[in-house]
Amino acid sequence: MAKILIVDDEPVILSLTAQILSQKYDIVTATSGTDALKLYWREKPDLILADLLMPEMSGFELYEILKQNYSISIPVVFMTGKDGSEVEAEGFASGAADFIRKPFRPEVLLQRIENIINTVDKIKDLMEEACTDRLTGFLNKGAVTDKLTDLCKMNDGILMVIDLDSFKLVNDLYGHEAGDSILKAFADILRSTTRSSDVLGRIGGDEFVLFCVSTTEISIISSISKRLNTQISKRAKEILGDDMNIPLGASIGAVIVPNSGTDFQDLFNDADHALYTVKQNGKHGFAIHEKRDSYVRSEVSLADLHALNMIFEERNLGSGAYFIGQEAFTQVYRFLLRYIKTYKETAYMLLLTLSPTNNLSFFPMAADLFGDTLSQALRKSDIMVRIRQNQYLFLLPHVSPETFPGLVERMLSSWNKLKESKDVEISQESEFITHETEEEYSRRADD
Repeated sequence: MAKILIVDDEPVILSLTAQILSQKYDIVTATSGTDALKLYWREKPDLILADLLMPEMSGFELYEILKQNYSISIPVVFMTGKDGSEVEAEGFASGAADFIRKPFRPEVLLQRIENIINTVDKIKDLMEEACTDRLTGFLNKGAVTDKLTDLCKMNDGILMVIDLDSFKLVNDLYGHEAGDSILKAFADILRSTTRSSDVLGRIGGDEFVLFCVSTTEISIISSISKRLNTQISKRAKEILGDDMNIPLGASIGAVIVPNSGTDFQDLFNDADHALYTVKQNGKHGFAIHEKRDSYVRSEVSLADLHALNMIFEERNLGSGAYFIGQEAFTQVYRFLLRYIKTYKETAYMLLLTLSPTNNLSFFPMAADLFGDTLSQALRKSDIMVRIRQNQYLFLLPHVSPETFPGLVERMLSSWNKLKESKDVEISQESEFITHETEEEYSRRADD
């Protein structure tokens, strides 16, 4: 039900007008312009019906104050007992929606107010349609950019850029209608995973933006990532069939507001950079944009352990190897070298390079699958990073020259069981790291 604020200093007219309009509308009344200003933000009316001539503040003055102070866009209808076109001309020039002359007949008042309310509703619908992505129901790129530009300046929160991994393959293999169904399903999962106060937008074909308002808990990003990656694969099989083997999932780049700033475009660029890191390092996960550490400690300390534990808690999503981006890899690598020196441990650094044997078009997806397979095959203590599309680098702690060959064989055994392995050739390089060579490796990590 639409809400109307009636403003009139004459109690009888105010009561009569309220009685007529209360048949169809929610009514709020004020006896002066000053009272109307106090009520406006609290009640948020859909229309203001104001007497033109009131002591202290006229209807025109009330409207001008509302426009100047609050940038209102709701319709205002003036009631007046004065005759003359000059008054009407002045009112319409100020932006008035209509004039109603006193005394008025109830049915005329109701009809004219109804006409204005209907017009307002149509305009709202058109504005909402212009701001909404038709496929998903989320805000479109322009609307969400405008909204988040203001929100990020005034609210703490987490800004996420979310990309649907391998979506192009759905369109290529199943057609665009199936692709639209997947996008709708993904939007439904995203909507059910977030709160009603959070802001969701679609900014590209398979790219979305999410702002979680009034929270900076890192665990929320992990929770959203896990749910999206679990649910979209399940829903895709329901839509496309159980034989669907496209590695659908979600990659998320995130920034914390205001820790990383308050300018939306800068925040978006940082989150997009973090998203790129995820896409280059196996997909189906998340990364948080962080500034590079500007110093390196020479010894292992409790602060080191706490910082490293935070990285593991924030980024590790499941069993298997710790799959990280290149920026975090540098920090973990430095820690590992200090750990080796302090406790006289050993480790191996292994570089695996993939090359296509025949099916070039299939190779990018096979390279993605290779990373996913090995990340699940390794130990929780193992660390891996994707440094190029066809190259994976591993840090393997607590490994000796005697146990290293067997570990590599176990790593690749899961991959070699897959039919995709026949299209990929793997070459490897490795280096043994001990506490005796820590200083040399530390210099490399700093370069």
